[in-house]
Amino acid sequence: MENIVSLFSPDSQYYIFPKDLPKGLIITLIVACLLLGLSSLRHGHDWQGWLNVFENWLLMLLIIPTATVVVALPLKYRDPKFELKLTYYLGMFVAFLFTLAKLRYWR
Repeated sequence: MENIVSLFSPDSQYYIFPKDLPKGLIITLIVACLLLGLSSLRHGHDWQGWLNVFENWLLMLLIIPTATVVVALPLKYRDPKFELKLTYYLGMFVAFLFTLAKLRYWR
């Protein structure tokens, strides 16, 4: 139980929000990614639509941000003050923009 509480403590190193950005901005980005992922329900019927939604959520919330962090790991090695959390949220924003472009052009 103490480990879960330490995730929400601003003094913990595992705190999910970076120091330099407002919490509302991060929460808005996460909610926008979740809502944009729901837009793929129109491409399939029944379970196929929900599989498309799950695929978009994985892409926007996990795969592209994690790949961005992996690419930025040498920067963390070089500068210990570099925050990988910011890189993760940058990757999430890039995935959000990619999904917007995908919805616009891939009909």
